[in-house]
Amino acid sequence: MNLLAHITDAGDGRVEQGLKEHCLHTGEYAARGIGSVGLYHTAYLAGILHDAGKAKTEFVDYIEKAYQGEKVDRGSVNHTFAGVIWILERYHTDTSSIWEKLASEIIGYAVGSHHGMFDCVDLNGENGFLHRLKKDKKEIFYQEAMHNYFTHVLEEDVLDWIFQRSVQEIKLFFRSVKETYSKDSKSVFFQISMLVRLILSAVIYGDRRDTSEFMGGKGNADIRESMGGEEYQYPGGRKDTDTSVWQSAKVGDHRADWKRRREYFEQKIERLRKDSPINCVRNAISNQCMEAAGREPGIYRLNVPTGGGKTLCTLRYALAHAEKYNKKRIIFIIPLLSILDQNVKVIKDFVPDEREVLEHHSNVVREREMNGEELDHYEYLTDSWNYPIVVSTLVQLLNILFSHQTSAVGRLQALCDSVIVIDEVQSLPKKVTAMFNMAMNFLCQFCNATIVLSSATQPCFEELKWSLRPAKEPDLVRLNQEQLQVFKRAAVIDHTDKYGMDWEECAAFCNEIMEQQDSLLIICNTKSEARRLFEKLKERSEDLDWDIYHLSTAMCQEHRWNVIEEMKESLRKVQHSAMDGEETLKGDGACKRGGDLKGACLRKVVCVSTQLIEAGVDISFASVVRVMAGLDNLAQAAGRCNRSNEYGREGKVYLIKLKYENLSMLPEIKKAQDSTRKELDTRKSLDTGDEWEGGLLDEPSIRRFYRYLFRETEKEIRYPIQDCGRTIYLADLLSNKNDDAEQGVNKSKNEAYVLRQPFKTAGKNFRVFSQDTTDILVPYGDGAQIAGQLESMQDEWFDFGKFKEIMKQAKKYTISIYEWQKEKLYQAGLLSAVLDGRALVLDEKAYDECFGLTVVEEQAVDNYIL
Repeated sequence: MNLLAHITDAGDGRVEQGLKEHCLHTGEYAARGIGSVGLYHTAYLAGILHDAGKAKTEFVDYIEKAYQGEKVDRGSVNHTFAGVIWILERYHTDTSSIWEKLASEIIGYAVGSHHGMFDCVDLNGENGFLHRLKKDKKEIFYQEAMHNYFTHVLEEDVLDWIFQRSVQEIKLFFRSVKETYSKDSKSVFFQISMLVRLILSAVIYGDRRDTSEFMGGKGNADIRESMGGEEYQYPGGRKDTDTSVWQSAKVGDHRADWKRRREYFEQKIERLRKDSPINCVRNAISNQCMEAAGREPGIYRLNVPTGGGKTLCTLRYALAHAEKYNKKRIIFIIPLLSILDQNVKVIKDFVPDEREVLEHHSNVVREREMNGEELDHYEYLTDSWNYPIVVSTLVQLLNILFSHQTSAVGRLQALCDSVIVIDEVQSLPKKVTAMFNMAMNFLCQFCNATIVLSSATQPCFEELKWSLRPAKEPDLVRLNQEQLQVFKRAAVIDHTDKYGMDWEECAAFCNEIMEQQDSLLIICNTKSEARRLFEKLKERSEDLDWDIYHLSTAMCQEHRWNVIEEMKESLRKVQHSAMDGEETLKGDGACKRGGDLKGACLRKVVCVSTQLIEAGVDISFASVVRVMAGLDNLAQAAGRCNRSNEYGREGKVYLIKLKYENLSMLPEIKKAQDSTRKELDTRKSLDTGDEWEGGLLDEPSIRRFYRYLFRETEKEIRYPIQDCGRTIYLADLLSNKNDDAEQGVNKSKNEAYVLRQPFKTAGKNFRVFSQDTTDILVPYGDGAQIAGQLESMQDEWFDFGKFKEIMKQAKKYTISIYEWQKEKLYQAGLLSAVLDGRALVLDEKAYDECFGLTVVEEQAVDNYIL
């Protein structure tokens, strides 16, 4: 029987891919993806079994009809149950060992979930494994499929041989986990959950890579090339098979490539200026990172002040560490919208070939789940991360670790053997903290990943109950007080009181500052606050020599860039005037600071912004006002004040409280405010004064702030969700703490299984933010022209290459909106879909030249990008 996996058209007409070829290649890709971490046989067996259910006439007829253009119901042929049934019936019996049961469940789960996750035990106590075992075998042609599979793909005794080696891998994994978490069963099972996800990831990656290469006409040259041009020789069931064939896959030697990149980096960095005190300290930080690159893989911290040059320091560390320990890739995770593009540019500038850098985040085209056997070109707009250097976002990383989307799960294997740098780690949403810590521990201990957590305000993750496990010497850099003093360019002043300021009082306070200063940045917690205060200050500035600007993520990237560039030019004039005034003061004293300097300054500069400006924007003001939030936000705000001593004197950063501030939709900011207030009260009780050590932002204050915050959110860090009026926690569910599996009529049946995690339910309930967002194209600048290009494509035969190029151009003209905003815009006739909904275009009436999108609601994702 001619068993087929896929049919496509190539240059010479019809091309078929046999099922055996696809299964073996999928197994090989899956195994090679994670084989170096000691799970080669487990991934291989799951890969070769994943499509066993296709070995039947029903499936061959199905893909033949689809190829001939007949209408078929995508995914209507059940092909995932057969492999699950076979492995459980063969190895999960009353006489099986606990290791055989666990191994068969892990492999069976990967086989059964490669097109969509299921719950081992759902919140109703229903068992996903039993559901598959109870399936009518005649309905899915089980006997036919497995007979054909063993006859034409692989024999059962070959699978038995591989399975026993998989059992040994699982046993070693469990013993290592148990040794690490000897008295913590929750942590043990959370690590097993991550293992299940990793094996599934390997299968998804192997399946999609082989399928896309076949459908794209590439064939499997990669596999044949890696085997010396020969087809792979499988043991065929012989008991005396050379076991060297089955050893863990050797990681290719990447050290020469990393050496080439590192040497290029060193040549460029040598040309950077080191003449100023701050550049000397930056160079010292960079050198310490270089020295630390020789340490063993682990979880490390880079805790240096804002302006310390973290991007280049971490890149230098990562290149050297990757070379020494032969890592596959370097992954930069960036949570903030304002940082991403700037950091990508820096990274590309310091590597020899920018084509080796993959930038991965969502823009106009949203990632979609594939249904059944559907393979869509759009899925491959987001890569499998098989690049030397990947720059992505915190949202993408968290989805890889916890989402139910198979497109995200498939990238988990790419984190193995990598250096992962997570910038601004303090931006991590608090609800995912426990799961994040456990996932980082898994990646480090079992996936051979080295992790660097970079922040000027490091959270004390290692002090939590669900604790991070950093390296023995976790800090890459240690600065003395003299070096730290170089970064102290502004004084932080607590200007809060019990009641706070109303809008008029706040505007008046800002006006007072501007009487003494040449530039002022005001950072608000919400878009509505920023807009309201901007309007108040705009009224006051009509008769004054002020240039006043507004920034928020309601404006597209190009809009923000243009405003920032215009503002920078205005600030350069202010700074130049300020330094001239400083020199005058040093001379004959004929000029005074502040109002008397007004004639020297062309115009004063005021910016009202949301927190998007707090990180990654290289901009500097003489003074900053920060509406109360967390100390981490305050530290970022302080980094925008007198950034490189441009004003020739100490800057001022004022912390204020707004009266009647509504943060009901932003509970994390509210709790951070409360924790900041507690630290302010603590400092007053200690009678520290403003000059105490490093001030409000010194390391003791930051650590106390985080302790208050984590104490305030002790339960919230386990990711609470609501289910039928009760609160349950995703961290508990992934730790096998599923109360529904341990009671009720199914209790005894569920007890026969080791895995009881509701993976699908947990993944579907996981959201980095409380609501989904959609990216839309706005009519700013060239955005309207790009929208016209997209609309014109609707009347053409679809050209994917052209579409991809347009999407690349559209990136700068998009914003993210909530679902409720999308519905409101649709109802008002202000949003239109083009190309079958693949892109959404905003009407010009809904976009303001000053504020951007006119339909605004507070959201906690103001500074994030997906």
